Amino acid sequence: MPLRDHFHGETELELPWPMMAQSWAITLVRWLNTTLPRERFHAVSEMRMGPQVEADVAEYLRGDFAPGQPGTNGSATALAELVPAPAAVLTVPAVFPDEIEIELRERRAGRPLVGIIELVSPGNKDRATACDSFVSKCVAYLRHGVGVVIVDVVTERHENLHNLLMERIGGANPELMPDVPTYVSGYRPVHRPATGANEIEVWPYAATVGAAVPAVPLGLRGGPVVLLDLEATYTAAIEATGL
Repeated sequence: MPLRDHFHGETELELPWPMMAQSWAITLVRWLNTTLPRERFHAVSEMRMGPQVEADVAEYLRGDFAPGQPGTNGSATALAELVPAPAAVLTVPAVFPDEIEIELRERRAGRPLVGIIELVSPGNKDRATACDSFVSKCVAYLRHGVGVVIVDVVTERHENLHNLLMERIGGANPELMPDVPTYVSGYRPVHRPATGANEIEVWPYAATVGAAVPAVPLGLRGGPVVLLDLEATYTAAIEATGL
Protein backbone atom coordinates (compact mmCIF):
# COMPACT_ATOMS: atom_id res chain seq x y z
CA MET A 1 0.00 0.00 0.00
CA PRO A 2 1.47 3.40 -0.92
CA LEU A 3 2.51 5.69 1.91
CA ARG A 4 -0.25 8.10 2.92
CA ASP A 5 -0.01 11.59 4.38
CA HIS A 6 -1.30 11.14 7.93
CA PHE A 7 -1.05 14.86 8.70
CA HIS A 8 -3.18 16.48 5.99
CA GLY A 9 -6.43 15.96 4.11
CA GLU A 10 -8.78 13.01 4.40
CA THR A 11 -6.14 10.63 5.77
CA GLU A 12 -5.52 12.91 8.74
CA LEU A 13 -9.23 12.74 9.57
CA GLU A 14 -9.62 9.00 9.01
CA LEU A 15 -6.26 7.78 10.32
CA PRO A 16 -4.25 10.46 12.18
CA TRP A 17 -0.63 9.76 13.00
CA PRO A 18 -1.01 8.86 16.72
CA MET A 19 -3.46 6.07 15.81
CA MET A 20 -1.35 4.94 12.87
CA ALA A 21 1.89 4.98 14.86
CA GLN A 22 0.41 2.80 17.58
CA SER A 23 -0.96 0.31 15.05
CA TRP A 24 2.31 0.24 13.08
CA ALA A 25 4.39 -0.29 16.21
CA ILE A 26 2.25 -3.26 17.25
CA THR A 27 2.43 -4.70 13.73
CA LEU A 28 6.23 -4.34 13.67
CA VAL A 29 6.48 -6.10 17.02
CA ARG A 30 4.37 -8.98 15.70
CA TRP A 31 6.46 -9.18 12.51
CA LEU A 32 9.76 -9.22 14.41
CA ASN A 33 8.56 -11.81 16.91
CA THR A 34 7.45 -14.16 14.13
CA THR A 35 10.46 -13.54 11.85
CA LEU A 36 13.36 -13.78 14.30
CA PRO A 37 14.23 -16.87 16.38
CA ARG A 38 11.79 -16.72 19.29
CA GLU A 39 14.18 -18.48 21.64
CA ARG A 40 16.79 -15.74 21.18
CA PHE A 41 15.04 -12.41 20.53
CA HIS A 42 11.96 -10.60 21.83
CA ALA A 43 10.47 -7.35 20.49
CA VAL A 44 8.30 -4.99 22.53
CA SER A 45 6.83 -1.56 21.81
CA GLU A 46 7.04 1.57 23.95
CA MET A 47 4.96 4.71 23.39
CA ARG A 48 5.64 7.66 25.67
CA MET A 49 4.52 11.18 24.87
CA GLY A 50 6.94 13.74 26.34
CA PRO A 51 4.55 16.14 28.09
CA GLN A 52 3.16 13.31 30.22
CA VAL A 53 6.31 13.24 32.36
CA GLU A 54 6.26 16.94 33.17
CA ALA A 55 3.69 16.67 35.98
CA ASP A 56 5.01 16.69 39.54
CA VAL A 57 4.80 13.11 40.84
CA ALA A 58 3.77 14.44 44.26
CA GLU A 59 0.39 15.52 42.94
CA TYR A 60 -0.43 11.86 42.21
CA LEU A 61 0.62 10.72 45.68
CA ARG A 62 -1.16 13.39 47.70
CA GLY A 63 -4.38 11.97 49.16
CA ASP A 64 -4.30 8.79 47.06
CA PHE A 65 -3.65 6.47 50.00
CA ALA A 66 -4.22 6.46 53.71
CA PRO A 67 -2.07 4.52 56.19
CA GLY A 68 -3.53 1.08 56.74
CA GLN A 69 -5.80 1.27 53.69
CA PRO A 70 -6.67 -2.28 52.52
CA GLY A 71 -4.55 -3.52 49.65
CA THR A 72 -1.59 -1.22 50.26
CA ASN A 73 0.52 -3.86 52.08
CA GLY A 74 2.02 -1.12 54.20
CA SER A 75 3.28 0.89 51.24
CA ALA A 76 1.17 3.92 52.17
CA THR A 77 2.64 3.91 55.68
CA ALA A 78 6.13 3.71 54.22
CA LEU A 79 5.38 6.68 51.96
CA ALA A 80 4.02 8.68 54.88
CA GLU A 81 7.23 8.12 56.81
CA LEU A 82 9.50 9.38 54.03
CA VAL A 83 11.32 12.63 54.79
CA PRO A 84 10.17 15.36 52.33
CA ALA A 85 12.78 16.45 49.82
CA PRO A 86 14.19 19.95 50.33
CA ALA A 87 13.20 22.68 47.93
CA ALA A 88 15.21 22.57 44.70
CA VAL A 89 18.22 24.84 44.63
CA LEU A 90 17.41 25.70 41.01
CA THR A 91 15.40 24.45 38.06
CA VAL A 92 16.49 24.31 34.44
CA PRO A 93 14.53 23.92 31.20
CA ALA A 94 14.26 20.36 29.91
CA VAL A 95 13.01 18.51 26.85
CA PHE A 96 10.93 15.37 27.42
CA PRO A 97 10.77 13.98 23.88
CA ASP A 98 8.04 11.87 22.40
CA GLU A 99 9.15 8.25 22.13
CA ILE A 100 7.44 5.75 19.85
CA GLU A 101 9.88 2.87 19.83
CA ILE A 102 10.16 -0.82 19.13
CA GLU A 103 12.84 -2.41 21.29
CA LEU A 104 14.47 -5.69 20.31
CA ARG A 105 16.12 -7.53 23.19
CA GLU A 106 17.97 -10.79 23.63
CA ARG A 107 16.46 -13.49 25.83
CA ARG A 108 19.42 -13.87 28.16
CA ALA A 109 20.63 -12.47 31.46
CA GLY A 110 19.92 -8.76 31.66
CA ARG A 111 17.81 -8.84 28.46
CA PRO A 112 20.31 -6.60 26.61
CA LEU A 113 19.00 -4.20 23.98
CA VAL A 114 20.27 -5.17 20.52
CA GLY A 115 18.12 -3.08 18.17
CA ILE A 116 15.74 -0.13 18.22
CA ILE A 117 13.19 1.23 15.73
CA GLU A 118 12.20 4.87 16.15
CA LEU A 119 8.87 6.04 14.70
CA VAL A 120 9.33 9.81 14.52
CA SER A 121 6.51 12.00 15.85
CA PRO A 122 5.88 15.71 15.15
CA GLY A 123 7.11 16.46 18.66
CA ASN A 124 10.55 15.13 17.77
CA LYS A 125 10.86 17.80 15.05
CA ASP A 126 8.97 20.82 16.38
CA ARG A 127 12.00 22.83 17.56
CA ALA A 128 15.79 22.67 17.60
CA THR A 129 16.01 21.36 21.17
CA ALA A 130 13.64 18.49 20.39
CA CYS A 131 15.65 17.56 17.28
CA ASP A 132 18.86 17.65 19.29
CA SER A 133 17.35 15.45 22.00
CA PHE A 134 16.24 12.86 19.43
CA VAL A 135 19.64 12.82 17.71
CA SER A 136 21.47 12.54 21.05
CA LYS A 137 19.36 9.51 21.95
CA CYS A 138 20.22 7.80 18.65
CA VAL A 139 23.91 8.58 19.13
CA ALA A 140 23.81 7.01 22.60
CA TYR A 141 22.31 3.80 21.17
CA LEU A 142 24.92 3.63 18.41
CA ARG A 143 27.79 4.19 20.84
CA HIS A 144 26.60 1.14 22.74
CA GLY A 145 26.62 -0.93 19.56
CA VAL A 146 22.82 -1.02 19.21
CA GLY A 147 21.44 -1.00 15.67
CA VAL A 148 18.99 1.81 14.95
CA VAL A 149 16.26 2.37 12.36
CA ILE A 150 14.51 5.73 11.95
CA VAL A 151 11.10 5.85 10.28
CA ASP A 152 10.15 9.46 9.59
CA VAL A 153 6.90 9.95 7.67
CA VAL A 154 6.02 13.26 9.37
CA THR A 155 4.96 15.65 6.61
CA GLU A 156 3.98 18.67 8.68
CA ARG A 157 7.51 19.47 9.89
CA HIS A 158 10.41 19.19 7.48
CA GLU A 159 13.56 18.94 9.60
CA ASN A 160 15.60 15.96 8.40
CA LEU A 161 16.71 14.10 11.54
CA HIS A 162 18.88 11.70 9.53
CA ASN A 163 21.00 14.57 8.22
CA LEU A 164 21.30 16.02 11.73
CA LEU A 165 22.46 12.61 12.96
CA MET A 166 25.00 12.33 10.14
CA GLU A 167 26.35 15.77 10.98
CA ARG A 168 26.87 14.52 14.54
CA ILE A 169 28.57 11.21 13.69
CA GLY A 170 29.76 11.63 10.09
CA GLY A 171 33.04 13.45 10.65
CA ALA A 172 34.20 16.66 9.01
CA ASN A 173 32.37 16.06 5.71
CA PRO A 174 29.27 13.99 6.41
CA GLU A 175 27.43 12.53 3.44
CA LEU A 176 23.88 13.84 3.60
CA MET A 177 20.78 12.65 1.78
CA PRO A 178 18.65 15.13 -0.18
CA ASP A 179 16.67 17.23 2.27
CA VAL A 180 13.44 15.25 1.88
CA PRO A 181 10.76 15.49 4.58
CA THR A 182 9.99 11.76 4.75
CA TYR A 183 12.50 8.90 4.75
CA VAL A 184 13.61 5.70 6.46
CA SER A 185 17.19 5.04 7.51
CA GLY A 186 19.16 2.25 9.18
CA TYR A 187 22.42 2.39 11.16
CA ARG A 188 24.61 -0.55 12.16
CA PRO A 189 27.70 -0.13 14.37
CA VAL A 190 30.44 -2.58 13.34
CA HIS A 191 34.00 -3.39 14.39
CA ARG A 192 36.44 -4.45 11.64
CA PRO A 193 38.88 -6.94 13.24
CA ALA A 194 41.19 -6.86 10.21
CA THR A 195 41.84 -3.13 10.53
CA GLY A 196 40.71 -2.41 14.09
CA ALA A 197 38.33 0.24 12.74
CA ASN A 198 34.97 1.05 14.30
CA GLU A 199 32.40 2.13 11.73
CA ILE A 200 28.69 2.70 11.28
CA GLU A 201 27.01 1.30 8.20
CA VAL A 202 24.21 3.56 7.00
CA TRP A 203 21.21 2.90 4.73
CA PRO A 204 19.16 6.07 4.00
CA TYR A 205 16.15 5.92 1.66
CA ALA A 206 13.53 8.51 0.76
CA ALA A 207 9.96 7.46 1.64
CA THR A 208 7.70 9.35 -0.74
CA VAL A 209 3.99 9.85 -0.13
CA GLY A 210 2.17 7.85 -2.80
CA ALA A 211 4.98 5.28 -3.19
CA ALA A 212 5.79 2.03 -1.42
CA VAL A 213 7.64 2.33 1.89
CA PRO A 214 11.24 1.10 1.35
CA ALA A 215 12.60 -1.89 3.23
CA VAL A 216 15.50 -0.98 5.51
CA PRO A 217 18.13 -3.08 7.32
CA LEU A 218 18.15 -3.31 11.11
CA GLY A 219 21.55 -4.51 12.33
CA LEU A 220 21.32 -6.32 15.67
CA ARG A 221 24.14 -6.00 18.15
CA GLY A 222 26.10 -9.25 18.07
CA GLY A 223 23.55 -10.76 15.72
CA PRO A 224 22.21 -10.73 12.18
CA VAL A 225 20.97 -7.91 9.96
CA VAL A 226 17.20 -8.02 9.53
CA LEU A 227 15.61 -6.47 6.44
CA LEU A 228 12.52 -4.77 7.86
CA ASP A 229 9.51 -5.16 5.59
CA LEU A 230 8.10 -1.72 6.26
CA GLU A 231 5.72 -1.89 3.31
CA ALA A 232 4.02 -5.08 4.49
CA THR A 233 3.83 -3.96 8.11
CA TYR A 234 2.51 -0.53 7.10
CA THR A 235 -0.20 -2.16 5.01
CA ALA A 236 -1.10 -4.56 7.81
CA ALA A 237 -1.23 -1.69 10.30
CA ILE A 238 -3.71 0.24 8.15
CA GLU A 239 -5.84 -2.86 7.63
CA ALA A 240 -5.85 -3.47 11.39
CA THR A 241 -7.51 -0.09 11.93
CA GLY A 242 -10.43 -1.14 9.73
CA LEU A 243 -9.72 1.34 6.92
